[in-house]
Amino acid sequence: MSAVLLLSSVFAGLLIGRVTHFQFPGNFVQIFLYLLTFAVGIDLSKEKIEKRFIKDIVLTIISTVVGTLGFAYILSFFIPLKKLETLLTASGFGWYSLSAVIIGNSYSAYIGSISFFANVLRELLAIIISPFAIKKSKYGTISVAGATSMDTLLGIITMYSDRETALVSFGHGFIISMLVPIVVNMFLTFLT
Repeated sequence: MSAVLLLSSVFAGLLIGRVTHFQFPGNFVQIFLYLLTFAVGIDLSKEKIEKRFIKDIVLTIISTVVGTLGFAYILSFFIPLKKLETLLTASGFGWYSLSAVIIGNSYSAYIGSISFFANVLRELLAIIISPFAIKKSKYGTISVAGATSMDTLLGIITMYSDRETALVSFGHGFIISMLVPIVVNMFLTFLT
């Protein structure tokens, strides 16, 4: 029932935004995301951090990086981009606003826009599948969320799982977010 409510909210927002051209003032959405992450952080503070969490976070990070770049490499055989360009676009790990700007400013606005679109699609896919997929694979769902597992998707992951999974999700998203500029710039050095 919660998954239906979540998806209905997204589609209602899309419809209302299209019909009325309503926009939130200033950086309201960003402030709301900070408040949501803060609330989840307070909830996570009740959890005792154990060594197994660190192991789970590390394994989830490795799965995210290897899975994302591995799939991008396979995809590169079927699309009209260079292999390194395909890996570059995927190396945003869901953080579309940062990776697209770095790529657009340093390499190509065209490849930057592809990176933006690919990473937005990743986040949207994660939002749609998380309520269902988390029942099958908690850490797999976190990997799909990529960098957004610590902010945009953290609330959804917390809602459909437990505090332990939310803690892994936050740690995973934090480290993946730190890796984005490193990995993007690594591929840029090979391309420029």
